[in-house]
This record gives sequence, structure tokens and C-alpha cells, in this order.
Amino acid sequence: MDIQQLQNDKLNIINWISQLQDHSLVEKIKSLMSSSDDQCLLSNEQKNAIDEALNSIETKGTTPHKIMMEETKKRFPHLYKR
Repeated sequence: MDIQQLQNDKLNIINWISQLQDHSLVEKIKSLMSSSDDQCLLSNEQKNAIDEALNSIETKGTTPHKIMMEETKKRFPHLYKR
């Protein structure tokens, strides 16, 4: 994200917050602001899972989207019924 886009996004967020009327949402934002950066970081388990996935992609490659969709439809047919 470039600096100009970042600035635009922050201004949009400020504008949106300034128009909020929902007290509970304001409280959630305040809670988010006071949370430590540690809560936003990945755990070692999450980092290891990402590393394993990336290593798998490097060694085995990836599965084409079409094949993944076919396998997903077979595995979860109830999600694709209409």
C-alpha cells in the first residue's frame, strides 16, 4: 500500500468513526486501540503452520483451482445444492 492510499484510508476511517452513533461499536474501537500489539501478532503455532504450507508449495507445487473446486464440491456437496 502506498503512502497516499494509507493516508486516504485513515481519513476515511476517521470520518466513519466521527459519524458513529452506536456506543457499543465505539467501545469496541476503544478496546482495539488499547490492546497491545502482541494480540495482533501471530503465535508460534500459526507461524509454523504458514512455514509448513509455504515449504509444501515449494516442494510439491500447488493444485489447480478447477481441481480444488471439484474436490470441494465432492467433499461438501451440501454447500453447493440449490
